[in-house]
Amino acid sequence: MTKTLLTAAAAALITTGSLTAATIDGQNILSEGLPLLAEQDSPTGFGDSTAGTQDSPGGSELNRLYAEIDGNTLTLAITGNLEGNFNKMFIFFDAVAGGETALLSDNVDGGFNEINNLAGLQFSGASMDHGLRLEIGSGFYGVNFFDLIDNSAFSVVSGGGPGDLPIANVGSGGITVGWDNSNATGVSDTAITDVGLADTGWEFEIDIMAAFGVDPRAINITAFVANGGGDFLSNQVLPGIGGGNAGSPGQNNFGFVQVAVPEPASATLAFALMLSAGAVRRRK
Repeated sequence: MTKTLLTAAAAALITTGSLTAATIDGQNILSEGLPLLAEQDSPTGFGDSTAGTQDSPGGSELNRLYAEIDGNTLTLAITGNLEGNFNKMFIFFDAVAGGETALLSDNVDGGFNEINNLAGLQFSGASMDHGLRLEIGSGFYGVNFFDLIDNSAFSVVSGGGPGDLPIANVGSGGITVGWDNSNATGVSDTAITDVGLADTGWEFEIDIMAAFGVDPRAINITAFVANGGGDFLSNQVLPGIGGGNAGSPGQNNFGFVQVAVPEPASATLAFALMLSAGAVRRRK
């Protein structure tokens, strides 16, 4: 019996994997099984939208960040919403050697280079090398991918504003995007008690080799909301900053979360077989 139980456990170790999004659409994020890496700890300082519409009138918020690496794919989901007033959402990645621990003023973000108004923003213990820039307003939404090392950027997807959302399974350059901007729960402007209820926002499926050019063992991630010009930061940062607006970029040192490549299946198999063999020896 012991051998049977341990063999079954070994098989579970070999075959069980996390559940990732079958559809990249920014919806039903809570049920998709991605590991939770960060949770908001601050009521939103950029207003709380309760309308449940794609233009999120009245506020922006970031509630939770989920991510995993499976093979050559990084799957990332963030629950929340971005106000339709051209506020900016930035997601920074530390995936390759090099990059910027403190942002410089020579970067390109594929828009009007508001990223350069973030100059001086620091990342504690990480050197950011790539990122995503999102915005939405009257008549336009856009998702851009940028490279801080070679100072280049391209449009992943864009459209005609809130009226074109939600979107699902669209993108370019190895990046697939889903965006549902209708969140009306999660943190409010006074409390964080409902942070875990938000179920819509953004999903990204990123081909690591296509986007970053290497296959790293781990990727560090920071996400935050800034105003339209990029020169004033919200307190909606993941991982959280503990309240208050962040304010001037140069006065801040943001943390990060890390998503790592899981142990190879061969190592898991060897461990499982070792457990099974040990059970057989103990029965003799």
